[in-house]
Amino acid sequence: MSTVLLLNNADVEKLLTIKDTIHALDEAYLELDKGQTANRPRTFTFSPTNQGRFVANTHEGLIRSKGIYDIRVVTHSRPDPTRDPDKVNYFHGALNCSLDLLYDINSGDLLAIVHDGYLQKMRVQATNAIAARYMARTSATSMALIGSGWQASAAIESMRFVRRIQKVNVFSRNEQNRKTFVRQMRSIYQDIDIQDFDSAEQAVRSADMVVAATTSNVPVCKGEWIENGMHLTGILPYEFDLDCYRKADCIVIFNRLHGRDYTLRRGPEEEPLDIPPHAELLKNAPEIADLVSEKVSARENDDQITIFANGGHGWGHDGGPGYGIQFAAMANLVYNLAKASGVGRELPLDWFQQNVNS
Repeated sequence: MSTVLLLNNADVEKLLTIKDTIHALDEAYLELDKGQTANRPRTFTFSPTNQGRFVANTHEGLIRSKGIYDIRVVTHSRPDPTRDPDKVNYFHGALNCSLDLLYDINSGDLLAIVHDGYLQKMRVQATNAIAARYMARTSATSMALIGSGWQASAAIESMRFVRRIQKVNVFSRNEQNRKTFVRQMRSIYQDIDIQDFDSAEQAVRSADMVVAATTSNVPVCKGEWIENGMHLTGILPYEFDLDCYRKADCIVIFNRLHGRDYTLRRGPEEEPLDIPPHAELLKNAPEIADLVSEKVSARENDDQITIFANGGHGWGHDGGPGYGIQFAAMANLVYNLAKASGVGRELPLDWFQQNVNS
């Protein structure tokens, strides 16, 4: 009997390694460069509710060589951030339903349903590491990590896969969270000197790389702190101020996809582009696929300052929204690992099929 594999975050965490994640994403970016993928950029759909606001976030991606298609659907129902902006970030809620649906394009069958919270964290930080592999100095051994939350927990593992990280300077605004995070990371990475700093500036000064992993919509790193030879990367466009971008000798963006926002109205539905202050500086910047395919060289010497503009609000001016093919590659990787290891819960395929055409 054909089955659909259901995998939760605990299953995914057992299976995924940063090595496999980076390899899968490398393959996806090479297929993207060849024109053998299809992506529908991220879409947000909003509606007010009785208590606040409903948000749905979706991506789609197809990789021809793997014979797979994936649609990612993330839904939140949460308080309206305009009522209490300090409590609820524009993009992040405390509880959500986040699923990847993986399909076989040759049969049309649903292969897997994957909870993608852990998968998403690994995807983002692995992409930062792939960029750092090409952009950071080969001699880089230290990093400033700004943030102590969910994304930050994968940053050290990702960066030490591509560089010999010996020292990590950690800062985040919440002192209690920061100190707890540092204790946890020290227990995991006993061969790395991990220190707690009271300010972002102190953490950034003299580091070889700056990795921002926050939900901030205001800069957490300033250009006046940046020194020759540094590499900067983050997950949101405003984590680095305009001076950081101005000082950079080389900027690489994630992609130029344009996401869309939809909310209650008769139409037209697409919102105007949200253009960040540094948009003009990214006009001719290469993309992540250009690095992986080695069409461009990101660093010419050890004195250059480099920035990888990952993530963004989804408009394509600031690094672009996540590729749907990333989620396809990751879901396919997890599915194959789970099948080989006997991990996950099997559901009958016929629960998800019908013999009626629409």
